[in-house]
Amino acid sequence: MAYRTDRALLSAPAVDDLATARVRDGKAPATSWALFGPEGVVATGARGDADVAPVPDARTAFRVASCTKSLTAATLLTFVEEGAVALETPLTDVLDAAVLGASRAPTLGELASMAGGIPIDDPWADRQESMTAAAFDRMIGDGIRLAYEPGTTYEYSSFAYAILGRVLERLGGRPYPALVRERLLDPLGLTALGFDRGVDAPIAAGYAKVQDEWVEQPWAEPGAFSALGGVIASPTSLATWTGWLASAWREDATDDVLDAAGRRSMQEPRTRVPGSAGHHYGLGLVVEEDPRHGRVISHSGGYPGYGAHMRWHPASGLGVVVLENARYSGATVPATQALALLLDGAADPEAEPALWPETAAAREVVEGLLRSWDDGALAAIAADNVSLDEAFALRAAHAARLRDRAGLAADAAVPPLTAAAARSESFAHLVWTVRGATGAIRCEIRMTPVRTPLLQTLSLRLA
Repeated sequence: MAYRTDRALLSAPAVDDLATARVRDGKAPATSWALFGPEGVVATGARGDADVAPVPDARTAFRVASCTKSLTAATLLTFVEEGAVALETPLTDVLDAAVLGASRAPTLGELASMAGGIPIDDPWADRQESMTAAAFDRMIGDGIRLAYEPGTTYEYSSFAYAILGRVLERLGGRPYPALVRERLLDPLGLTALGFDRGVDAPIAAGYAKVQDEWVEQPWAEPGAFSALGGVIASPTSLATWTGWLASAWREDATDDVLDAAGRRSMQEPRTRVPGSAGHHYGLGLVVEEDPRHGRVISHSGGYPGYGAHMRWHPASGLGVVVLENARYSGATVPATQALALLLDGAADPEAEPALWPETAAAREVVEGLLRSWDDGALAAIAADNVSLDEAFALRAAHAARLRDRAGLAADAAVPPLTAAAARSESFAHLVWTVRGATGAIRCEIRMTPVRTPLLQTLSLRLA
């Protein structure tokens, strides 16, 4: 399927609506986002509750929690590229660590792909960021207890990435934040991404909801656990980072900083995630298979006071990041919705779907209604449930709001379905996009199963 990446900007109004709903519904005091394509960041936005905290803008930084793991994995691969270490290197060849409960120590690659045998540890690990290197060394010297043989089972472990951070310090002879800055951030110009309050951006305070009130959470300084979740980033800087990872799939990909093959290796499936069809963990990234659009790469972040998600589509280079300042806020939800909107709006199928003539005719009527509402035109094709489900007057008002948001002109041409990101589940069903000057409208219709089919479903929303 072809994708028109120049259409990404038209999804911005719909993504802004998602952010507005997150704040309105009390999911977070603030939600900030960025959309990106092959040429860089194309749109940003932020919504916030001014009664709780200052409303952020596109420059405001948030903790991105476990999205940090992608930077840790990329830094490890720079050492692999130099030949200083290999993914097959056993942990105990690099660190003085006692490994308990298994026949051998995990390799660095197994730790990075969540197959190191360490049991899940998020609530504990998320509170250890400021631990000193000396205390960390004593802890792993006393023993790392495994629940599985390395290389046999997926289990998400933040502790594994703290261990990799200490490995990097041993390899590079520098603190982990300094290594990431020297090897990745400075060469990529990511000044609004870092590990402490010195990051070149205002920082949003983190909150947790306690007895239905937002309570500001304490700040954790960088330390031995920063490699699992210590990054602070603005939506623009995190989108720039993820866009650079996504660029590895382009024909003109460069090998600057980390070669394109290394970046692609982060986005290849390594460890299957049980219970999730088509989901694997790569190196610091999650690899998913979307039934319509194919491979999608992502990572979530949850932290005391923050939530984050970054998500992109390698085939098109389109992606989204969402940052929030609420404890484990579930930013995955709006980010997943946003990327679906982005891809559905940019897709151009190679062939028009096969439809009943009545379905195709109904599509033409809906196109006309969006440009200039006509109760009679709708009544002529609608089954009786359409007016009972929602009055024509309410449908007309909704269509007018969408037309204004999308900047759809009354005389706008109706494109062929191959240029309208169309898809269909049957002859009686159609979903497609109507594009205006400033946004897009996603339309869905479904016809009745009788001799002369009538419109039974009409759904319109920002796309």
